[in-house]
Amino acid sequence: MPLKWLWVIAAVSALAIGTAGARSYARLAAPYYRFVAEVLADGRPWQVVSVDVRPSASGPGWVLALVGLVREFSTDRAPAAKLVSKLQVAAVAESPVIFWTILLVWPAGSGRERLSRLALGIPVFLLLEAATTVCQLMNPLAYASAVLAGEPDPVTPWEHWSRFLEEGGRVVLALAVAAVTATAVGSRADPVSRP
Repeated sequence: MPLKWLWVIAAVSALAIGTAGARSYARLAAPYYRFVAEVLADGRPWQVVSVDVRPSASGPGWVLALVGLVREFSTDRAPAAKLVSKLQVAAVAESPVIFWTILLVWPAGSGRERLSRLALGIPVFLLLEAATTVCQLMNPLAYASAVLAGEPDPVTPWEHWSRFLEEGGRVVLALAVAAVTATAVGSRADPVSRP
């Protein structure tokens, strides 16, 4: 079978698995998302109450939801706002499907090279998830803080990053990070022998 057909089959298979398993993946990843969100909220007037998967209130499907509290100042006892940030589970599954498909189908010189690539992929993937899904979930908390602070234009860097991700940046980032990870563990060519 020609190599180009293997790529097509791998991509279609990954898409089908990602679509069918998006809700399960989001549910499985929710504790990690909560942990990272709590780390990002530390030192800010934000509190992460929960991160879970629930049915979408605006139509069919499921969403990953972060419930958070925002205070005007970190020392305030009572929150000034309670927010629910939502992402469609299909969007949540996008990065993992792209990232792991690229790593799995990237040509390898040996099984050891492929295993090394996958081992390197785990921490890189966790950082990718923090930079994409978690940051998008945290964006409304940053916006609420800006509004509470009286900002005339409460568009924050979190908002700019979230817009970038929503407009195709998530796919580009997943592709780029996967390609860099795949090439970081590559076949070492034999050194040129000197006469």
